[in-house]
Amino acid sequence: MKKKVLGVGILILFLILSVLIIGSFKSIDKPTDDEEKITLKVAGDYNLRPYEYVNEKGQFEGFNVDIMKAIEKAMNINIELIPMTWADAIEALENGEVDAIQGMSKTKERTNKYAFTQSTIINSHAIFVLRETKGVNGIEDLYGLRVAYQEKDVQEETIKEIPGIIPISRSSQTEAIEALLDGHADAFIGNRITAIYYLNSIKKTNEVKIVGEPLGETAYGPATMPSNRLAYRLLEEGLNKIKEDETYDKIYRKWFGNQLSDGYLIFRKIVKYVAIGGCVSGLVVLLLFVWNKKLKHEVSIRTSEIELANKELLVQQERIYKLAYYDPITDLPNKYYFIDELNETISQLNKEEKLAVLYLDLDRFKHINDNLGHNIGDELLRLLGTRLQKLIRKEDLIARSGGDEYLILLKNIKNTSQIDEVVSRIIKSFKEHISYKGYELYLTTSIGIAIYPEGGEDSNSLIKNSEIALYKAKEMGGNSYYIYNAEIGKREYDNLITLNQLRQAINNDEFILYYQPKFDIKTREIIGMEGLIRWQNPKRGLVFPDEFIPLAEETGLIYAIGEWTLREACRQNKEWIDKGYKPRRVCVNISARQFQHYNFLDMVSNILEETKLEPWYLGVEITETTAISDINYTIDVLNRLKKLGVSVIMDDFGTGYSNLGYLSEMNIDELKIDKSFVWSLENNEKYREISKTIILLAKQFNIRVTAEGIESEEQLNILRELGSDTGQGYYFSRPIPPEELEKML
Repeated sequence: MKKKVLGVGILILFLILSVLIIGSFKSIDKPTDDEEKITLKVAGDYNLRPYEYVNEKGQFEGFNVDIMKAIEKAMNINIELIPMTWADAIEALENGEVDAIQGMSKTKERTNKYAFTQSTIINSHAIFVLRETKGVNGIEDLYGLRVAYQEKDVQEETIKEIPGIIPISRSSQTEAIEALLDGHADAFIGNRITAIYYLNSIKKTNEVKIVGEPLGETAYGPATMPSNRLAYRLLEEGLNKIKEDETYDKIYRKWFGNQLSDGYLIFRKIVKYVAIGGCVSGLVVLLLFVWNKKLKHEVSIRTSEIELANKELLVQQERIYKLAYYDPITDLPNKYYFIDELNETISQLNKEEKLAVLYLDLDRFKHINDNLGHNIGDELLRLLGTRLQKLIRKEDLIARSGGDEYLILLKNIKNTSQIDEVVSRIIKSFKEHISYKGYELYLTTSIGIAIYPEGGEDSNSLIKNSEIALYKAKEMGGNSYYIYNAEIGKREYDNLITLNQLRQAINNDEFILYYQPKFDIKTREIIGMEGLIRWQNPKRGLVFPDEFIPLAEETGLIYAIGEWTLREACRQNKEWIDKGYKPRRVCVNISARQFQHYNFLDMVSNILEETKLEPWYLGVEITETTAISDINYTIDVLNRLKKLGVSVIMDDFGTGYSNLGYLSEMNIDELKIDKSFVWSLENNEKYREISKTIILLAKQFNIRVTAEGIESEEQLNILRELGSDTGQGYYFSRPIPPEELEKML
């Protein structure tokens, strides 16, 4: 038996050395020094061995850390790894403080909230008890026992629902295991690999045992927020590259190789016993003989266990393949299968042949999930997958990319008219309703198309560019298609560069505030000012907000930018008041995402306390669309702002729903008539009557009215006649730096 174990060990060592030697000859692409690298901030658990942990030297290492470093090298980007507690990592991701978490188990609930890349490993949870524990053979035997687990574990809700247990949460897996070893818990439920790795490292594998069946298998890998498409794309493409060049395989063997296998534990136990036997004197030969027979019996038992485990491993490998390459909802191939097929098709193309990648996204499918439930939504995705499969040739391929998105590969394209025919059939098919459980549902789809080689010469480029074309189709209103071209490709690249510069701008204090004064229309006295952000870009000069605010809102950077704007406006106004200038109110625009963030009110209160500005000298401006999007939430927030003493201004009134009835419910101090109405006052009687109605109604509710965008004396006179209180626009003053406004105060 010893010879067999030794032989297996030598064979494994030979295979590992062979892979390493072969891998060393592979060429490595080196990034050029003049490329501007994109930086991703990635969080990880500080104590989750062997996935990620801070070692005794204070270094962050583990399987996930090595994966991130490999992606950083493969994609020629910077990845800043930030270790923290698991709960803090989740909060940092949702607040936009980091771009991604380097390892998270994928569940249906989490899929609705986060965007998962392809998985790096398949995890399972197990029940651990002390070896001498009797009467606990499965989950049903845990009734009345103390069960330790990690806080916010992927199986936390399942654990809490086990009948009759006393749950004991700990901040990390290792602390939960220690609770079992120290007698503070009767059982531990957690990640099987993490537990075995940790018990192996502290040499206590013989003190515990695994009982019952696994609590479930989950795919595990990097995750980001759905809005952060840049981070998702970089991590996804990086994983593809390190899997193609076998870097992933080397990292996997490094962390989950022989040292976690049962065979290794048995081998180590044999070595330990042999070492003890070598120290025993010849006077106890009889005792050694008895002990040796007992050892053989244990080895026989363990061998049987290994054989059973190998059978289970084969079954698990089949399940892993199914999970890795097929979508569980539609039974269609998934994105990874699609990429493999696309790569093979590209490699077999002749010079005259083309192919096309179609990226489909269902328009407003979220409303179906929100109103009818995810179960019906999943069934619709399955039915649509079946319908789409019938619209393409047998040689072509359809796959589900994720969410409400599909990918289609059209092979052997002779001319673009073939693509047009398929796309027309798809769009036409969506005119037919889908019947399910009494519902007759009509859907539409947007399609992005990338054609080889104009739209890309490799799988990553073709898929990425078809997705870019998809966004263009969405911008056109949906229910249409768009073919990728070099012009929109350059625009997407420019957005990536702008996003990277925008991240640096936050850290480098490149933002400044300009101020546009607000005048009393009757006396022409300055009664307040509006703070307007500008970006002093080192390369591009002064950049106006319409060039970077939409990108900031899309990626979540708006939280940091909005907080800086509010703080700087309060600080500057307090400085003017302290210099002896007449106290005036400064107003700041609040984005929709910032207004709806859970800590918005706390942020406003903290900034006022920090800058020592009295609340009544601050006004926050929200658009009409933002206010109406969730009226109950808006009313609650506005009432709490009023209690705080902050003024509330509704901006761009007349451009949204213009629901005047809500004015009586919302606690608003001021209403701003949109400049599009003001510019038409001189020549459009209809707009003049609308403005008059808005002003009269606002007066009924004791709401001040400000007209923005005044550019002429005639406009000013009309607004004075209509009863507007305040004016703002280029007729009075453009937005100017603070030192210039100070001369006017």
